[in-house]
Amino acid sequence: MRVRFNVKRYFQVLGISLAVVVAVAAAAMGFDFASLRAQPGVPDDTNTEVVERNPEKINVLLMGVDIDGLRTDAIMLAQYDVEQNVVNMMSIPRDTKMYIGNRYQKINAAHAFEKNGKIGGPEATVEAVSRITGIPINYYVDFSFDAVAHVINELGPVTFTIPDLYGDGVGMVYDDPVQGLHINLPPGTYELDGTQAVWLMRYRHGNADSSGHFKGYVNGDADRVEMQHQFLKALVDQKLNASLILKLPAIFKEVSKEIDTNLTAKDIVKYSKYLADFSSTDIHTYSLPGEYGNDDENGSIWKVNLEETQKLVQDVFGYDASEITVNDPEKPNATTPPNCVSVTKPSTTSSVTADDEDFEE
Repeated sequence: MRVRFNVKRYFQVLGISLAVVVAVAAAAMGFDFASLRAQPGVPDDTNTEVVERNPEKINVLLMGVDIDGLRTDAIMLAQYDVEQNVVNMMSIPRDTKMYIGNRYQKINAAHAFEKNGKIGGPEATVEAVSRITGIPINYYVDFSFDAVAHVINELGPVTFTIPDLYGDGVGMVYDDPVQGLHINLPPGTYELDGTQAVWLMRYRHGNADSSGHFKGYVNGDADRVEMQHQFLKALVDQKLNASLILKLPAIFKEVSKEIDTNLTAKDIVKYSKYLADFSSTDIHTYSLPGEYGNDDENGSIWKVNLEETQKLVQDVFGYDASEITVNDPEKPNATTPPNCVSVTKPSTTSSVTADDEDFEE
């Protein structure tokens, strides 16, 4: 059985991770995933792994996609290390510049790139992330904002402290009438409901001042990802417990139409036995090494440091990353663009492709 879900706009890293943690918790407590809607034409015992799984490591790509279900606004690579009973998470900035489809552009275009009349979808993003990290990906999961809000509302409010980001007592305030988005989270400790949690995840910067300047996180997306990681850990510590089982049927009824994954019910049950004693101390978070920059074609981009990425992948995730690249998979030996930091020796790899223009919030 293939569990069917869908994805929408501006779903951030933490929201994606949240739903995965809830799914894992559900399986660990014996929830019957067979009650979820099956994907037509896919039998219950179908093995839909993107690559064959290492019995000691399970790698899942988590994606939040825009309102049209096309570009990925958030990408997180999560690895469950069976032997160590820990989860290693690597945030992949949506502005990461690499070769997607037919040119160098942002990685979030991979999902939307159309080839031979078919968009790349999650498999194309899987290829791009594998190319730039060297990590083989077994499964993928796409989520929507609606799914996150539904899950949190079913679980109950999460206690979390909103910081005084700018020292002016305002906190997180942002309005976008086009999206119907109005974020208002003053500094202080709150019991966040689903809507407020989504505000926290989506917040990038405040409203523009009289000069047109947007006041935002000091370190941009790096700080936002860290905020999301803190929320995830608070969620796990507060909600991952035995009382969750009473709420599982309602939770999965709500989200079963809002997620798209190649994980099967059989997969979930198979892995659930490892997660009984899981807590936030077992979650280790990282970001794809690099720095922000600009280029004429793509505007603001994340310039990957391939050398540091290679070290992170080898030391933490346990894979040989000597062949990682941002280049065209059809021309793996091409010169790395000047706005990317190359590894010491030429790198090669191969796979599929993707492309499309980026969008801004």
